[in-house]
Amino acid sequence: MRKATKNDIPKLVEILTASFKDDKSVNYVLKNKKSLPKLFHYSIAKGFLFGDVWIKNDHTACAILIDPEKKGFKLESVLIDLRFQVFGLMKLKKLLTKEKIIREMHPKDLDYIHLCFLAVAPELQHQGIGSVFLTDLTEYYKKSKEAMCLETSTLVNIPYFEKRGFSWYATKYFGFEVLFYKKVF
Repeated sequence: MRKATKNDIPKLVEILTASFKDDKSVNYVLKNKKSLPKLFHYSIAKGFLFGDVWIKNDHTACAILIDPEKKGFKLESVLIDLRFQVFGLMKLKKLLTKEKIIREMHPKDLDYIHLCFLAVAPELQHQGIGSVFLTDLTEYYKKSKEAMCLETSTLVNIPYFEKRGFSWYATKYFGFEVLFYKKVF
């Protein structure tokens, strides 16, 4: 795996869009599924600004992680929010409100990295690619963080994350359940 560059953005958007097209939490902030690539462009831009964007060397998987210690007021962040107002003002407000609620649900007593998105090309899922990729990510962040946090609304993902050492710590309701997990290193 390697840190993604701006040149990887088309492939990142392709993998993320294909992997999350039916995800309740992702689609919660969209007018329709046609906006999905725009949401991922937005998320990737935020990842480059406030964390890390990763891609497997063979371009089969990717991840966006945010470091809350890097997140704060930055003019570039405001410009990203304005640029992606293509969602519409109300949808952008909904997205920012959801992001705020998610931040508030994360642990206050841990120095953690937030795994926002982990995606494997759909045709290659269930072959262990995501498991190896997630293990590589956790090994990388163990060196500088105390934990990794994530949330999921996809209930079939719960055993996957629990098998990899993540434990449930909270649930929030957005018209559907969003479960919060953390893995303490």
